[in-house]
Amino acid sequence: MKAVCLESTKAYDMRLKEIDELKPARDEVVIKVSAAGICGTDLRIYQGKYPGINTPIILGHEFSGQIASVGKGVEGLSIGTKVTAHPRMASCGVCETCLNGKSNVCRQKTRLGFELDGAFAEFVKVHKDQIHVLPNEMELNTAALIEPVSVVVHALHGISIKPSDVVLVIGPGTIGLIALLLSKANGAAVAISGLSKDKQKLLLAEKLGADLIINAEKKSSNHLLLEMTNGEGADIVIECTGTPGGVNNGLSLCRIGGKYIQIGTSNESMTVDFMKVAYKEIEIIGSYSHTKRDWEESIKLIHEGKIDVHPLIQDVYSLEEWETAFKVAEIGEKVKVLLKP
Repeated sequence: MKAVCLESTKAYDMRLKEIDELKPARDEVVIKVSAAGICGTDLRIYQGKYPGINTPIILGHEFSGQIASVGKGVEGLSIGTKVTAHPRMASCGVCETCLNGKSNVCRQKTRLGFELDGAFAEFVKVHKDQIHVLPNEMELNTAALIEPVSVVVHALHGISIKPSDVVLVIGPGTIGLIALLLSKANGAAVAISGLSKDKQKLLLAEKLGADLIINAEKKSSNHLLLEMTNGEGADIVIECTGTPGGVNNGLSLCRIGGKYIQIGTSNESMTVDFMKVAYKEIEIIGSYSHTKRDWEESIKLIHEGKIDVHPLIQDVYSLEEWETAFKVAEIGEKVKVLLKP
């Protein structure tokens, strides 16, 4: 079968190649991939900026498809069924983190596209327990975005977003735009912040219902959010860039007693004015990845039409066009770029 393989941790050392067909072992399912999304982490790995990745490996952890074959011990899953799969294939299950329901941050987890071969291929192999069956009417390109939706659903779990709230989303990428959609679905007023290079993404944010667009590179930009909130700042800040500018600006624009949610990640340390947290009694919430519960909720949100993520898909390429797809994703003007085997 065809697969896009990362050969080493060197920058851009990836190529399309023929590999052996996948055969499911006991309790395993082979999925014919219909669509797989390129995410920011995939780009960092491709650029040689993600330490510790196992190579050679097939990247890709956002995907949808149809069951191609099943191994012994797999029941209730039929060939041709539309599915997606949680990319975390295993966690240790015995550490305090796992026992407290936070297997998403288990230090011994194994994931598709990181420790195990992922979905930038014609087929991908997963454990039966990680399968999520999709509604028949769900479009498979759209279903490839269930993973990033789950990231935001996880971050907002336990956060009550009300119609009276003003939410500031920092970063208009896939995660930021999904945060916008979920906040609007709860009735909040939403401001979204980006840079000059994000012009097209910010235009899309406006079409998706953003109440205020902020260019963070303009010195006078912060006053727009303060005007919107009578000088108080945002009730909830959702930071989706993982950059020093985004983090510090988010803390500056969070109101006294507000909530600040960190979704954006980085492999580099940064300097943050943490005294704002103390002086304004800001509640800080860190969030990473997702759980199976978040996936089920995300599928339901999309299926019931509470959020529409299809406009986020802006380019689709074949596996043979993977280099073009990664270049487009790297330029950053498009929101979500899919590979379609």
